[in-house]
Amino acid sequence: MRRHSLAAWLFLSMLLIASTLGFGQAGSTSAIQGTVQDKTGAAIVGADVTVSSPSTGFSRTVKTTSDGSYRVDPIAAGTYTITANMAGFGPAKAERVETLVNSTATQNLTLIAGATKETVEVTAEAPLIDQTKTDVSTNITPQEVQELPLLGRDVANLAYLAPGVKAADSYDPTKNRYAIISVNGQSGRNINVTVNGIDNKDNTVGGPVMQLPQEAVQEFSISTQRFSAANGRSEGAAINMITRSGTNNYHGSAFGFFREQAFNLDQHPSPGQTENPPYSRQQFGGRIGGPFIKDKLFGFFAYERFREHTSIAESAATLAELTLAIPLGANPAAVVPTPFFETRYNGRADWNINAKNSAYVSYTSQANNSLNDQSDGFQDLNAGNFTNNHMQIANFTLNTTLSTTMVNQLTFGYQYWNNVIDSTLRTPLFTFPGGGSGSCGNGGSCFGTNGNVPQQSFQRKWQFKDDVSKTWGNHIFKIGGDYIWEPALGGYFEFNATPEIDFAADPSCILGVGPNAGVAGCGPAAFPNGVSTPGAVAGMSISNGDPATNV
Repeated sequence: MRRHSLAAWLFLSMLLIASTLGFGQAGSTSAIQGTVQDKTGAAIVGADVTVSSPSTGFSRTVKTTSDGSYRVDPIAAGTYTITANMAGFGPAKAERVETLVNSTATQNLTLIAGATKETVEVTAEAPLIDQTKTDVSTNITPQEVQELPLLGRDVANLAYLAPGVKAADSYDPTKNRYAIISVNGQSGRNINVTVNGIDNKDNTVGGPVMQLPQEAVQEFSISTQRFSAANGRSEGAAINMITRSGTNNYHGSAFGFFREQAFNLDQHPSPGQTENPPYSRQQFGGRIGGPFIKDKLFGFFAYERFREHTSIAESAATLAELTLAIPLGANPAAVVPTPFFETRYNGRADWNINAKNSAYVSYTSQANNSLNDQSDGFQDLNAGNFTNNHMQIANFTLNTTLSTTMVNQLTFGYQYWNNVIDSTLRTPLFTFPGGGSGSCGNGGSCFGTNGNVPQQSFQRKWQFKDDVSKTWGNHIFKIGGDYIWEPALGGYFEFNATPEIDFAADPSCILGVGPNAGVAGCGPAAFPNGVSTPGAVAGMSISNGDPATNV
């Protein structure tokens, strides 16, 4: 008996905790609540309140409680019509009530006794403050996602609208093109991002893994403080994005942004540089959504393509030095190409199975590849690299109305990420101090296989979530579980994988030509045998062993 009593006590404790923390939880849902009363302000008990979505055919009916209150939770974020009916009273209706993800919309209704054929129309107004929230958060609305300009169409930049959020430097070279979000002065690594409630965290270096097509994002919320246990595992902030769905109406859009070399102003960034680095960029895509079966089955698809042809102008001093090192195997170029190509797409299908069950599946992919993103203008073409990056995230969510006061949401999720930075060449790395200004990467020059390649990061996750919401009088109880299984997390970093040979002087000094002709300590007097002179090489190194990890 004691064990049964203890189990019951623990279960009740969990319900009480869930009821305290439930509001503002990190899911892909929202809620509507309010009161139904007559003209005198008296509560109407047992009235039928129906929340419906004309765009999808969704409908759910609940009854008002002993104090005339009602709550419909959870429902998908969107725009709804609310109707209240009671025998002996005329109906009341509120249209275009908008709910936002992780928030609760409040809509009160007044019924008039005896006016059975007259409908009271209520103007829905969004409250300035959601009084049910316990977290400190900001909602980025669908209108803001659609209408605000975004550099690079990275929707995460809209998080800067939240107080305490600002841009931060990238901590990962594969994320230089994307928004790095600092919350309350932190680094940006400790932010937990979810998509439709599914984990989108980079467990290698922190922060988000995937960036979605802007056309696929409906809205998102960013909680900076006091968020609930439902979106824990983060000491910084919690961001939850939700994807768009199709509706009963066909909608679509297309976009294109194009910048061509012919319209670029000539620019010579460094003294003595004569090359004008080529630059062209094309970014285009669109979306389409609509019904397969009206009020029953809907589809949505968004696509985005990015192509950029650009380059890094080689330092004039580096180009001169590496030209002299051609006999050693250098492959200098005035311009190092750094093209970048990326494809993002999202597909989603929603199904209203019956009056009590609805489900949706969403899949998003982001894949990009680039060349020489490890170059810095002080290396030859042999020191270049290629980068391949592929990310996926998907979820299946089933919503079941167990009764007029209880709803269950079941979610299965999947996340995948594989990033490879490598080179097609395996040659020794030769470095020169660059006139005393430092080794390669610090102002000097070098040629050969880049010391930062090859490297890889990968992870794979499976996620299971189940959340139950129960209305009991004027109280809301929530309880759920969130389990993430990560069977693969690791990679490798073969730093200094080929021999590195560090020269004590640059080629013009060793050969005594060019800018170092006649300089003391240079030329045949100091290096009679050229690069083979003892002392010309200051050091040699190579790394060995298996750097692979899988945790």
